[in-house]
Amino acid sequence: MIGHTSQAGQTLVIFALVLAFCLVGMLALVVDLGTLFVAYNRVDDAALLAIQAGASAIDQGSFYTGSLRLDPEAAEQRCRDTLAAARLQGRCTADVRSITADVSQVVTLPVPLLGVRAPIHVSRTAQPAFGGSTAETTS
Repeated sequence: MIGHTSQAGQTLVIFALVLAFCLVGMLALVVDLGTLFVAYNRVDDAALLAIQAGASAIDQGSFYTGSLRLDPEAAEQRCRDTLAAARLQGRCTADVRSITADVSQVVTLPVPLLGVRAPIHVSRTAQPAFGGSTAETTS
């Protein structure tokens, strides 16, 4: 009987230790995923603003002839300027019908549970838009 009472409660201690490790692991996962979520939203918002700026670079000559076309050089420059203002690296490509922004960022995770760094990539495309009564969609 004396040997049996010295081990009473051992299961409770082991359970508490395992539970503590699980909770710390879950906390690390939540912090890492929260950081990725915020970084993705920032990159996505910057890409959206960049294509909106580029899509406003309407070729004035084509506008007055009744068609709506982009000035590709001005659209790419506006897109790059917007990304530079957001301090993000990306690639902007445009033709007379659309503009595309590809933005990538590598995020350093605060708790390196999933790895020390995680890449984020966003690609957005828009068509020229100038006033009107219907909304233009972006993808």
